Amino acid sequence: MKKIIVSLFLFIFVSMPVFANEIQKHIKQSGFGLSSTVGIYVVEKNSDKVLYKRNETKLLNPASTMKVLVFGASYLELEKDYEFETAIYSDSKNNLYVKLGADPLLSQQDLNDLFKELKTKIDTAKIQNIYIDDTIIDKTPYPDGWMAEDMWPNSRPLTPYIVDKNYVNIAINRSSLATKVDIIQNDDYKLPIINELQLAQPDSNIQEVKIKRLYGDNSPIINFQGAISKDQVMKLPVLDPELNFNIKLLKAIEKNNIKYDKKIKRKKMHKNSTEKIVSKKHTLEEVSREVLLNSDNFTSEIVFRVAAAKYIEYKHPATLEDAIDMFEEEFKQFYTDGITIKDGSGVSRYNLVNAEFCARVLKELCKDENFKNLMATPKKGTLKNRLLFLENNLRAKTGTLSQISCITGTLKTKRGREIVFSIMIQNSPKRMAVIKNFENGLIGIIYKNY
Repeated sequence: MKKIIVSLFLFIFVSMPVFANEIQKHIKQSGFGLSSTVGIYVVEKNSDKVLYKRNETKLLNPASTMKVLVFGASYLELEKDYEFETAIYSDSKNNLYVKLGADPLLSQQDLNDLFKELKTKIDTAKIQNIYIDDTIIDKTPYPDGWMAEDMWPNSRPLTPYIVDKNYVNIAINRSSLATKVDIIQNDDYKLPIINELQLAQPDSNIQEVKIKRLYGDNSPIINFQGAISKDQVMKLPVLDPELNFNIKLLKAIEKNNIKYDKKIKRKKMHKNSTEKIVSKKHTLEEVSREVLLNSDNFTSEIVFRVAAAKYIEYKHPATLEDAIDMFEEEFKQFYTDGITIKDGSGVSRYNLVNAEFCARVLKELCKDENFKNLMATPKKGTLKNRLLFLENNLRAKTGTLSQISCITGTLKTKRGREIVFSIMIQNSPKRMAVIKNFENGLIGIIYKNY
């Protein structure tokens, strides 16, 4: 027995330098250590044993790995059973209040179902006014540090008014006589479009559509330019989320044969004078898939603010600043000088963290197995085509910006040991596929050698 214990000790003692040496060798051979900044931190999941570190305290941009950190703070504040609720209340004067919960998954069908159920609960002929209480979060459309190309049409403006993810489909079709290009909008919400698209020769394979706002970023006028050789359908963010929501709310009312011909206005609801009649809910776990698997910036930012609303006890519409305060309060034990959080999705160029911070925060979060299991595995989300041999062993969140790539996650190694790691690569001139393969190699070394 004594020999076994000694042998095991020697094995661990010997394996550690090999583990570190293999990583060093991989970095040297790749050339990343010379041309880029590589931050790495690897720690045992169930202890404070640090297995490898390199530039672990150097402040770097986390890109979308920020999502797992801010979603983690939101998860701790909201708790795992939280539900995003859109509810209809009534008061003694037969006024209705649609209380928005900033539900990222609310759909037109959900609105239809709400009013269908409402008809079974009250006499809808007596409805006097319909108000919307939108006070859960504020309406600042984009966080600090986002660049022009990060905004519309690449990201939807942030708002509590959400239905069908605030997208509309635009069909771009060659006319029946192939003499011009038609833009077809079948959604009830219409984008104001100036169409300057041209036809390309059908056999040219030219398909170039450029979209911009005429007369500035706040303009409601959209200009389509370019040339197409075949039809296509595009998904674009709505420009006016409140208008889009109201149009679809009225459509749900009409669909259920409820007569209402007044305007829908904003008004804060007083809970002590109203009664909840019907509601529609989506769970935090359902919403997490948009954030942690699909890496959706809009959903990540919305969840961050909704959690902040609870954090401030709904005293006012929650802001990004409230959300950052919540984040700092939750993870203050891991903060070191210079760590800066500027948004809830990792898009901002002003975010600064380090590999040790990312790994230690995730290690804390993964004490809850339910949270760990929300993260993507190979074959899913942004890991769909990566590290497939680790399908049952890896859960992680990736991040990508120009010349930046990161991955933070948990890994069960070949010997069954559980570790938490963060890899951050910055200022790399290499192609992104090369950078991702370099990360894959690092994770493979950790898996095989520990």
